[in-house]
Amino acid sequence: MFRLRRYRVFVAFTVIAVLALYKFGSSNPSWRDQAAGFAPGHRDNADPQVKWEPKPQVANGPKQFGVEVSAAKNPQTKETPPPIASVARPVEKTSTTAPGKKSIPVGVGVGHGAHVEATPTPRADEAVAQAVLGDLLSSSVEPIHWIKTKEQYPVPTESIIALPTAKPKPIPKIQAVFKKETDAEKVDREAKLGTIKDVFKRSWSGYKEFAWLHDEVMPVTGSKKDPFAGWGATLVDALDTLWIMGLKDEFEAAVKAVEKIDFTTTTRVDIPLFETTIRYLGGFLAAYDMAGKTHEILLTKAKELAEILMAAFDTPNRMPQTYYYWQPGLSSGSPLASNRVVLAEIGSLAMEFTYLAQLTGEDRFYDAIARITDNLEGYQNHTRLPGMWPTYFDASGCLPHNYNTAPNKPLQKPITAGDPGWEEALKNGAYLKADPSQPLVMPAEDDSATTGDEELSPSGKKYIPLEKPPPLEIVPNGPNPSWKPPPEEAFIWPGDTKAAPKKRQLDAAGFPSDPEATPFKPTCDNPGFGPSSSGGREEFTLGGMSDSTYEYLPKQYLLLGGQVEKYRTMYEVSAEVMKKHLIFRPMLPNEDDILFSGKRYVSGAEPGETPATELEPEYAHLTCFAGGMFGMSAKIFDRPKDLEIAAKLTEGCVWSYNMTATGIMPEAFEGVACGSQKDCPWNQTLYYETLDPAHENRASQYEQAMINYEIRVKSASLWYESAMQAYTESPTPTPVPVKAGIALSAAEPTAAAGSVLDKRQLTDLEYAAPPSQNGSLNVGRESAEDADSADSPTKVQLQVEEAEEPIPTRVMPTFPAIYSPSVPLSHEDYVNTRLEEERLPLGVTRIKAREYILRPEAIESVWYMYRITGDPSWRAAGWRMFEAIDKHTKTAHGNSAIDDVTKTSPNLNDSMESFWLAETLKYFYLLFSEPGVVSLDEWVLNTEAHPFRRPA
Repeated sequence: MFRLRRYRVFVAFTVIAVLALYKFGSSNPSWRDQAAGFAPGHRDNADPQVKWEPKPQVANGPKQFGVEVSAAKNPQTKETPPPIASVARPVEKTSTTAPGKKSIPVGVGVGHGAHVEATPTPRADEAVAQAVLGDLLSSSVEPIHWIKTKEQYPVPTESIIALPTAKPKPIPKIQAVFKKETDAEKVDREAKLGTIKDVFKRSWSGYKEFAWLHDEVMPVTGSKKDPFAGWGATLVDALDTLWIMGLKDEFEAAVKAVEKIDFTTTTRVDIPLFETTIRYLGGFLAAYDMAGKTHEILLTKAKELAEILMAAFDTPNRMPQTYYYWQPGLSSGSPLASNRVVLAEIGSLAMEFTYLAQLTGEDRFYDAIARITDNLEGYQNHTRLPGMWPTYFDASGCLPHNYNTAPNKPLQKPITAGDPGWEEALKNGAYLKADPSQPLVMPAEDDSATTGDEELSPSGKKYIPLEKPPPLEIVPNGPNPSWKPPPEEAFIWPGDTKAAPKKRQLDAAGFPSDPEATPFKPTCDNPGFGPSSSGGREEFTLGGMSDSTYEYLPKQYLLLGGQVEKYRTMYEVSAEVMKKHLIFRPMLPNEDDILFSGKRYVSGAEPGETPATELEPEYAHLTCFAGGMFGMSAKIFDRPKDLEIAAKLTEGCVWSYNMTATGIMPEAFEGVACGSQKDCPWNQTLYYETLDPAHENRASQYEQAMINYEIRVKSASLWYESAMQAYTESPTPTPVPVKAGIALSAAEPTAAAGSVLDKRQLTDLEYAAPPSQNGSLNVGRESAEDADSADSPTKVQLQVEEAEEPIPTRVMPTFPAIYSPSVPLSHEDYVNTRLEEERLPLGVTRIKAREYILRPEAIESVWYMYRITGDPSWRAAGWRMFEAIDKHTKTAHGNSAIDDVTKTSPNLNDSMESFWLAETLKYFYLLFSEPGVVSLDEWVLNTEAHPFRRPA
């Protein structure tokens, strides 16, 4: 039975906590800001597993915006907290606002933009509170909105790079000429199309039911998450797929929902420029054009979003902030592009902004990305691997210094006052040698007139004497009563307005604090790209953090109708470097003639030295796009040899799917690179050496361990023999201790080591006497009367003390525990054990990442190769891939990423990224569509598989 008295303290504390949460939760602005998700990395209703990674900080401090655009305003209705009800949260229908707004219970007044959705999942920090307090914390605050401001670094109208609008140049055909299919082939193809469409519809239904207008659905639990600003990434990303698959009703419903997306607010403090551009901007533009340009809302939303993204380009060198801090106060100041920017994030914006310029006729969108291309072109042949760009480099192009400072002068040698011409040299940048007799700080100069008696500076001006504080006296027994603090005006603290600082004084930040001094402003001394650091090593790859930059070179050439030749030149230069330094043939037991693309690491070198390079024979799923890129470029640039490379790279991806238990390629694995792409025999010895490079050291270490073991055994044996001999020998007679001049016989009991005589021992002493008053024992047989007698003998006393030398206990010695070293596995056993435990296919030396997250890159290249060659074997390979993926990733609400493709029954990771509907299923569907559906001779696809119409 519940006893109130026992828990009265707890009950009182709970009541106080409830009232405090309710009070401060509805009134304290800072608390509301945190609850609304304005802290870095917070996402409203986000999944706890989604981790936020810190992004580069804004270069300068925040500054409040001063210009507003009325079109960017979106009035919101504040919600009022519901009345305190029972602890149990009632189940009720909810209506919600656009992303960034909280759900509002039905019946409460709803402002502009509200719509109906499922009950949102509470944030992790509110889950426990809601379970106890019901609806106490369901109140929300009005979200912050982005406001357009005047550009700090505008491009003059006459300097805007205009979009090429001339007639397109003739470009060779990409697609093969397909023969007419038979009736049986058509039936089989259409059946497979229907199966792929059913998988799409199941995933789309899961998104509609559980995550409508959110970024992603979690297909196992039916939850939702918002990693991409919460603007409905899956909804926008899948628009053109809905149209291609003929799901027109679903397309119309999705277009209607798009109207409710508010791009001026998000629970993220930063907007990821790359992901937002390829998914949202690309999705809107492709759907608008594919649907016949009849849904104007799609283009309107694209322009609204682009207006916000263009603000990220407002930097001194017009290079964008790849993570744009959009909130007023964070997006102001003098921001710079990152000095460690990711190549793909800045180099993969060209197609979307170019297509937007083509559809709207606004050159400024093309100008933004054309400047990036110019800088990439200038940097391409000046990297450590000329022809390619490292995964990270410096895009800021700006050095923070006083913008009107004269150029740096050459370093001068120190001079001594009195040297010939020392005054003139001092004016030109020389400096004086240190003089121990002079103060270390040069006094400031005074512009007032001189009297002729004072000491003058080299420039002929008076010195301002330095103010020194009064000396301190050391008083031994207390404070110095004569000491007084200096006058307050003697010091000027940072931020103090009581006295104006002198010219030479600096503020706390190190800049002139004089209000009339030149303000700090960053200047672009070198607007181009450069290395992030002079030391270390740089990575060059076609995989993650680089991939789409290279992909966009030939695709941008197509999108511009071949009018900008630099895109072809840049691609062809990089392609030669890729073939020489990245692409390799893996050593395989069946000697399959396939190709992989790895990573090349290049270390820094001193001028005149050749940098050290190293190939990492990795093959990543992200790199599988390269087959399609090489194949398409081989056709449009007339490079027939590259078409062979494209086929072998794509076959490498198909082989990677076939090698695992699930029939799915892992995220990344490594193999053994052959020295030649033409001749690559299987070398089991080399393969075993790669798997077990330390087998010789392991054998020698075991031999040394055995030597040490034998030495320890011999040493322990000698000790044991000695200890046993001491144990078995007769004990040495114990000498009789002498106390106070009286010897005790060996037969009499003595105190044990570390102890004193107890009562029983005292009783056993036949000459024991009662204790005396001083605590000693009277030794003798005299009576009390005899003791008082003058003629009685002198009493002898025995002091009870510890023995000086303890007598050891006789215990049989124990042989020390010595463990023999484990016998190591032989070289062959070690390799076989590793192959079995790590489930390594023959030829693979390490699987770096075992998961599959529904990636599209492999089927993308398979589709390209089918459209380019017309070979039906590519369709067969693609169907095997589709069946394997759907079998192991299928859930009730869609398809999910899996944890390990090498297991026969992998675990579901409860994640379905938007590219599953935008890319992966689209490529599978197009593989079995008629060749005229999204023909490569009419469309060019961005890196998110959004088709853009090529100029005719």
